[in-house]
Amino acid sequence: MMEQQLKQLKELVNKANPETIQTKKNPKFLCVSSGKGGVGKTNFSINLAYILANNFDKKVLLIDADIGLGNIHVILNIPLIKSLKEFFEGKDIEESILKVKNFDLIPGFSGIDNISDIENIDLNHLIKRLDEISGEYDYIIIDTAAGIGKEVINFILPSDKTYIITTPEPTALTDAYSLIKSVFKIYGYSNFKIVINMCRSEEEGIETFERLSNSCKRFLNLELNLAGILPFSENLKKSVISRTLISESYKTDSFTKNLIEIAKKETGEDIKRENKESFFKKLFSFIK
Repeated sequence: MMEQQLKQLKELVNKANPETIQTKKNPKFLCVSSGKGGVGKTNFSINLAYILANNFDKKVLLIDADIGLGNIHVILNIPLIKSLKEFFEGKDIEESILKVKNFDLIPGFSGIDNISDIENIDLNHLIKRLDEISGEYDYIIIDTAAGIGKEVINFILPSDKTYIITTPEPTALTDAYSLIKSVFKIYGYSNFKIVINMCRSEEEGIETFERLSNSCKRFLNLELNLAGILPFSENLKKSVISRTLISESYKTDSFTKNLIEIAKKETGEDIKRENKESFFKKLFSFIK
């Protein structure tokens, strides 16, 4: 009897010991967007999540926020056995999370056209649960739809930082500028990091960034930051076709190396938040 009481007392002491209590993290919320489709946005999101988790030992949650058209599970070659559909059917948010390649994924799902179509009570419950579990992660990456629609802007505004993915193609550059202009001029959001993808050379990447940067300086009085340049890669094409990750299958490829450098810079940057309200609570206020 005495031994049992001592065991219970020891368990209580261990629970009260600060060293045994898992402290909540203060996650960085990274939005990944693009002015148009076909520029490699989702591939960037997935490979960034993989590299942060596997190269830098970070706890990462990737959210497919391309409402109704999410395809991250397709790129990862995993069956859609879980999605937010389960949550709205009454299961806990944990039932909507897929464990994949050492990071967590909330897949997109079909059935609604946009997030504002979700019933207010369901959306409030979703935001509350996402807010509660966010403290388990170092990074929460939100892969939005392409374009400048309201659904995209709703996810950008509460984010600590937004990676804008574009290419040297004139239409991609024009659409990237339009997205930046819309978010900056109307809402004053300016935490952009530019990634120039599919470059034939570093010089092409720098020239492309300078064109975008100069336009933003001249017409918006906005200084842009270059996150990195990602080269055109035949191995990336191979990985897309085989539905594998270039950062996993081709670790020495220049694309992978450059993306690792982007992730390395990301881990070295602190986030200063003027507004202490959480990402998900801010998201709820923008949606409703």
